[in-house]
Amino acid sequence: MKLLAISEHYFPRMGGTVSYLHETLSALVRQGVDVELWVPGPAPADWLPEGKPAPLYDVVWIDAGYPPQGDPTRDQRYAFCAGVNDRAQARATGADRPDIVHVVFGVFAMEVLDTEALRRAGVPSMATVHNVPPQECRLVAPGAPLARRLKEAARLQLVGWKNRARLRAHRWDEVVVPSDQVRELLATSMPGQAVTVIGHGPTGDLIAQMAPPRTRRPAPGQPVRLLTAGGYAPHKRQHLIPAVAARLRELGVDFEWDVVGPAGRVAGYRDGVVAAVAAAGLADRVRIHAGVPMDQLAALYDAAHLYVQPSIEEGFCITALDAAAAGLPVIASPAGALARIAEASAGALVPSEPGALAREVAEFVGNGAWGDAAAQARAVRAMFSWDAAAQELSARYAALIAGGYGHD
Repeated sequence: MKLLAISEHYFPRMGGTVSYLHETLSALVRQGVDVELWVPGPAPADWLPEGKPAPLYDVVWIDAGYPPQGDPTRDQRYAFCAGVNDRAQARATGADRPDIVHVVFGVFAMEVLDTEALRRAGVPSMATVHNVPPQECRLVAPGAPLARRLKEAARLQLVGWKNRARLRAHRWDEVVVPSDQVRELLATSMPGQAVTVIGHGPTGDLIAQMAPPRTRRPAPGQPVRLLTAGGYAPHKRQHLIPAVAARLRELGVDFEWDVVGPAGRVAGYRDGVVAAVAAAGLADRVRIHAGVPMDQLAALYDAAHLYVQPSIEEGFCITALDAAAAGLPVIASPAGALARIAEASAGALVPSEPGALAREVAEFVGNGAWGDAAAQARAVRAMFSWDAAAQELSARYAALIAGGYGHD
């Protein structure tokens, strides 16, 4: 089976999307799928992260003038997508035609790729929709001045309208989503579209460097160590952490909280969290980290007793799955696959609100079911794995190739 995969993001970018892309394609190769990936170029120097081996799949860089760092322009995005479409149509009618084309990431690519022409050439098409904009598109924190929040609300409406149009531009033989929540959101944006939910697995490079303890229960007299990981962004709600920490202090909980991740694309958001921690007199308890190397991130996961994820918008949430796969109970708010992850980790699901989050952490510290962390980690990894996801995905490919277009 020959797969032509397309993505608007790739290394050296880091984050959940690139992790999903790399882990999924690597697992498909292990399933025996012949994978070729097209990504925007030119290829940056030293694009592979330090220590990472060359990918198992073939990578083709399509030069669209993308900058080595930072976001591309709108014209550069469309130049890449146009190049992808031209090449895909040529390949679909050539001797080296793929059996299936899969847009693994990119609503711009979904807008431009002519799936009808591919279908006429006998090549089925699939797309993965990680979330439905304006989900995860917020650029203004809830506490911003009213005028900025009103302007942001209008911008988000426009973002939603534009991206729904992109999603509807073509008919796909199948769409894959990472969670039931995204499938529900997609039902209104792409009515009648065949959709399959296929989950994710944990970050293999991170898990390989972890050495989880047998139990996550704090030792007597030891403060409970909390962890929150991921890029700083309003939808992930790190701005609630100072208020949650203040409530925990009022409740008499002895805690330390590590918050770690890259600054993200919202200017000043992380700085606002740092300032709020200092203003509350919590700098000795809440440690705000930037992005850290993988070995340091693994050490933070290993040292934690509880993982907290207050997001209100997620497609899936791999950072929380990484925690569950390391035997950490996850206390989270309902977004993406967090409900399943919290349940699998023997954690809890609560509203994204300081009082509710603080009460649940305090309750868990006092009365939580601290089980065998190693056994819990094994159970989670059996439930969520890239190889299992790749098996489901390759089965869907086979069905489409055999002519089962549109099967739900």
